[in-house]
Amino acid sequence: MSSHPVRRTTLMLPLLLLLVWSQTTLAAPPKDGRSWPGFIPLEPALVVNLDNPRRAQYLQLNAQFYVENATDAQTLEHHMPLVRHYLLLHFGGRDPEVMQTSSIREQLRTEALEELQQIMLEHTGSTTISGLYFTGFIVQ
Repeated sequence: MSSHPVRRTTLMLPLLLLLVWSQTTLAAPPKDGRSWPGFIPLEPALVVNLDNPRRAQYLQLNAQFYVENATDAQTLEHHMPLVRHYLLLHFGGRDPEVMQTSSIREQLRTEALEELQQIMLEHTGSTTISGLYFTGFIVQ
């Protein structure tokens, strides 16, 4: 009769160890140290010429892309030259006076996000980018 509780304990111990091991494995952070969903920076900052016939003016743009998972992050990083190209075209040559207002900056951000999602969809089959956030917007 005393062998029955020992057998039950013997059977439960491997199951308990498997459960603990699987939870620590699932909870472990990714090997690159990032967790998802998360942000990917636009690096280096984007610098474009603005349209001012009197003097040279520039826009320096710092931004973060929000992605939902590691696959989207990897896809975005792989296609970053395409993303940078589009952003150069989107922001370059604009009137610097107009870009000073926060409502125009928000409109530009929304337009850029929608266009980038469309471009990524055409090239990868997924919109990839869930959000675009300006962390620096300097007109000089």
